[in-house]
Amino acid sequence: YGDHRDLHLSLRRQRQMCIRDRILIAGPVLNNSPVFARSVVYIYEHRDGGEVMGVILNKPSQFRCSSLGLLKDIPFDPQLEETFVHKGGPVNDTSVLLLHTNEWQSTNTLQSGKDLAMTSDMLMIEKLSTGNVPKGWRMFAGMSVWTEDQLANEIKQKAWLLAQPNNHSVFDFNEEEQYLKALELCSKQTFSKYI
Repeated sequence: YGDHRDLHLSLRRQRQMCIRDRILIAGPVLNNSPVFARSVVYIYEHRDGGEVMGVILNKPSQFRCSSLGLLKDIPFDPQLEETFVHKGGPVNDTSVLLLHTNEWQSTNTLQSGKDLAMTSDMLMIEKLSTGNVPKGWRMFAGMSVWTEDQLANEIKQKAWLLAQPNNHSVFDFNEEEQYLKALELCSKQTFSKYI
């Protein structure tokens, strides 16, 4: 019985490594979804219990990052005035998360891949307000969450394409351009397997 459980845990870890630090690109199946149509989602965590968590990269809100500082009486660096919070997803939309390059740390930082990390704490707001910013970053309100089986079924039904992101694809584009660039990245990665 113990060997069977160890094998099951080993298989689950292998699946986690396959989905964590990946981007999901919405397929035409999701075109009628008010949340996920033409979305690019970065998967930053895949827990042992099977929960998969990500943030939608290409859906900015009208809420400025500097507004978060105002809520806490923290003045923001004026250079950040035109930086917007993105809609990370429909779950826990009052939580604030910062996806960033991993050279930067705060008190509650989770390494999500080779080059990227996710932070969610008050210190990150204070650090950003003073101009102490990562090389690449994007702030989110809320997240997207699936069970392992739910996401696997959605991928099987062609709701999502999978690709390995790079910092350029995560931070340098937005909205429709980011969606199109993610599709291009996915097709390049797919074709490179055959050529």
